[in-house]
Amino acid sequence: MESIDNIKERYLKDDLSTRLGGLAANLSRIKSFSRHEANQNAVESLLDESRFFIEWTARDTEIETTAELVEL
Repeated sequence: MESIDNIKERYLKDDLSTRLGGLAANLSRIKSFSRHEANQNAVESLLDESRFFIEWTARDTEIETTAELVEL
């Protein structure tokens, strides 16, 4: 399994719009996967990863976007 430090380093190399797109893709997967109980582990993993994405991205956004990310 890839370390969180490696994921962070790779994630932060992308521009802001790409990072927000990655977060949006994760949120879409969570919605889709959560419809089936068998996907519980995948949903939990995506939630954890999304929390990191929000934390790493919020500092680089405008205040309104940061507030929206925090609400997520």
